Amino acid sequence: MGTAVFESVAALFGGCVGSFLNVVIHRLQFDDPQRRSLGGRSHCPHCGALIRWFDNVPVLSWVLLRARGRCCKRPIAMRYPLVELLTAGLFGALAHWSPFAGALTADASGQAMGIAVAGLVLQAVFLSLLVALSFIDFDTQLLPDVLTKPGIAIGLLGGLWPGVAGSISQDDSTSLALRTLLASLAGFVVGGGFTWLIRAVGSKVFGREAMGFGDVKLMAMVGAFLGWQAALLTMFLGCVIGAVVGGLGAALGRGTVIPFGPYLALGAVVSLFLREPILTLVFSTWPEWQRRNPSSQWLLLAFASGSLLLLFFVVRRGRRPS
Repeated sequence: MGTAVFESVAALFGGCVGSFLNVVIHRLQFDDPQRRSLGGRSHCPHCGALIRWFDNVPVLSWVLLRARGRCCKRPIAMRYPLVELLTAGLFGALAHWSPFAGALTADASGQAMGIAVAGLVLQAVFLSLLVALSFIDFDTQLLPDVLTKPGIAIGLLGGLWPGVAGSISQDDSTSLALRTLLASLAGFVVGGGFTWLIRAVGSKVFGREAMGFGDVKLMAMVGAFLGWQAALLTMFLGCVIGAVVGGLGAALGRGTVIPFGPYLALGAVVSLFLREPILTLVFSTWPEWQRRNPSSQWLLLAFASGSLLLLFFVVRRGRRPS
């Protein structure tokens, strides 16, 4: 299969997955266990009528129906095609950039092909979880265990085979399966443990909860999938993005409730696709520049500390009783 065709098919499949994620996002926001069930046909959220299959085609149905339900003519939120387009774009990017996808489009052996398929599926599951968790967090400021805990388990299993988190070392005297599993376990411990530490310190400093425990479980999941280096990179990017966006929103008076999950998810997506060039910049190019400019390390420290303090300030404002 050609690369362009493969990427197009992946994007189309991503749109279909995005349609299912809309169901997940909608139903997991309810406290009633019966309403939270993911089984059964889709219903109109306004009048409860069954949605027919030709009204459930990703993006296209929303356009043809002019953003209104056929059954009751009530508006269909822009979020639905947005989730479908976002998931389609992420799956297309995965087909283009993932090393597992590269093996699928090359003339690989049967064993290598199996590893590539498994790795690509696991990464697609990871991206799907990030999309669902982000939109749920935007709506409810919660990251449900029903997604994060299975995500952690899937990430750890993917570390055992086919090694989605990479290898913790290049020591050939140890089996590859053990090295990849250790990479996933290290990511789980570092991602969850470091986030828990930040949460504990922030809560102590501000005298109230600085971030939810759902963020800890989300970062444990990210680490299980991506490894410890990408987990730290995700946390750094999430703090920077959250501080900038949340600070601007607070300054413009656009609300003070700041869900941290979407910013961590965005950082995880960047880490998934751009981990190697960023890590090369951080651990190779940047240290070399630092050796030529010794004072530069203080610039990075000040930037990271300022971003984290600004984020804590914004989150604290968002959790202040009204």
